[in-house]
Amino acid sequence: MALRRLFEFSSLFWETKLISKEEVNSWIGILISILMLTGVIFIRRIFNLQDQLEKIREGSEIRLLRAIIRAEEKTRQSIARDLHDGLGPVLSSIKMTVSAIDITKIEGTNQEIIARTCKATDEAVIALKEISNHLSPHLLKNYGLLNALDTLASQLTCNSDIRFELNGNIGEKRYEYDLEISLFRIISELMNNSVKHGTPSKISVTIEEANDYLRVDYSDNGKGFVLDENGQAMQTKGMGLENIQSRIKSLKGYYFIDSKPGDGMKALIQIPMK
Repeated sequence: MALRRLFEFSSLFWETKLISKEEVNSWIGILISILMLTGVIFIRRIFNLQDQLEKIREGSEIRLLRAIIRAEEKTRQSIARDLHDGLGPVLSSIKMTVSAIDITKIEGTNQEIIARTCKATDEAVIALKEISNHLSPHLLKNYGLLNALDTLASQLTCNSDIRFELNGNIGEKRYEYDLEISLFRIISELMNNSVKHGTPSKISVTIEEANDYLRVDYSDNGKGFVLDENGQAMQTKGMGLENIQSRIKSLKGYYFIDSKPGDGMKALIQIPMK
């Protein structure tokens, strides 16, 4: 009924010629233009809102990753402290007790047993220090990233013929602890992968600061591995790549890995400093 009345009312306009069809068409065109402009504005606002929500989501994800990593580091520090303060004195006490034995009053077989005990205790103390330092690298806190990595490389390659090269322009410069510890963990994971899976003869690490970015170039000449179509390593089991990705993402950085069988591997990491 309403539509019928509307048609009757509109026909009245045409018959009485109060308003011409051209004027009505013009006003309808203006109304449509206004509606389209309003629609475009609302669509743009919707897209802007989606962008804001995506930024909020990414920010929340980064904050969550950082919180997880910080909690992990606190746990590592707690375990390292307990090992150092608890097991360390016990091993030192055993070493002192065994060393106090007068081996000249003991027969040859027992002398050999005591000597082996002293050696095993020394090795246990060294292993404890290495484990404690890996859990909570005091060298990183006290002397910076380059010195900590150089010491780590010495420990990893001490029983092999692997040559380690460390270069960079950061010198003794210090950064926020979250940045330093994450880079230390990332590079140490890459080095562990090289030594364990790649069997290289050379590992090279370069850390440079340029254009508000901290850039890490890592490479080895090992046996390499296969990458999928997305540039991800096909061999991920035991390589800790997820941990590396999480740490880089928490720093708002990005990375690129290149490798193929028989041609080693290269990794590029860039972390913004602002």
